[in-house]
Amino acid sequence: LEKEFPLDGCAVSDLCLDFTVPGKPEVELVPGGSGKPVTLANLGEYVDLVTKITLRDGVLRQFEAFEKGFDEVFPMRHLRVFSPDELELHIRGDTEAWGAEMLRSSIKPDHGFHDSSLPILWLITIMSAMDRNERRLFMRFISGSPTLPAGGLRKLNPRLTVVRKEAEAPLTADDYLPSVMTCANYLKLPDYSCLDVMRERLFKAMREGQLSFLLS
Repeated sequence: LEKEFPLDGCAVSDLCLDFTVPGKPEVELVPGGSGKPVTLANLGEYVDLVTKITLRDGVLRQFEAFEKGFDEVFPMRHLRVFSPDELELHIRGDTEAWGAEMLRSSIKPDHGFHDSSLPILWLITIMSAMDRNERRLFMRFISGSPTLPAGGLRKLNPRLTVVRKEAEAPLTADDYLPSVMTCANYLKLPDYSCLDVMRERLFKAMREGQLSFLLS
């Protein structure tokens, strides 16, 4: 049966998995788990146990400590009057419209760019036309998180910094994609030849540079 349902071209048993937490072989998922191999027959049980210990049991004490600390600052019972969507609306800062003036006050041009640099003006034009999903994609590319702090983009810390990304001959700026340093909210932007090229390259980087360091 396993040969009929391979994973990445090999049988489940060929992955040499056992009933221990991935990356922590000393933590067994079941008694004697280190000696119990994962097969197609028990794969569902293995996935359920890994999910349970990763998302619930393994972080339960941390969540309890967080809840206790939060309750000391703001009693949890007062939050019950809000729906989850209402709480998210109060906590998140990505509901503010990205107008040109707001973006100009939020972006710090540096290292080759200044406030009136054409690429900075193009970037503001592109960002101000983004819809909500595109803004979330952009923020995840820039900062690693799709949401903003309370107060919006102007409260991002460190501030969103945009610097010039130099091209190396024989390549030109149009041959490059933007890259980022997510820990510093730092966008390295090539000096593109026109707004349309910048838009196409930026959106490609936003889509394909998620959850990896390929464009860092």
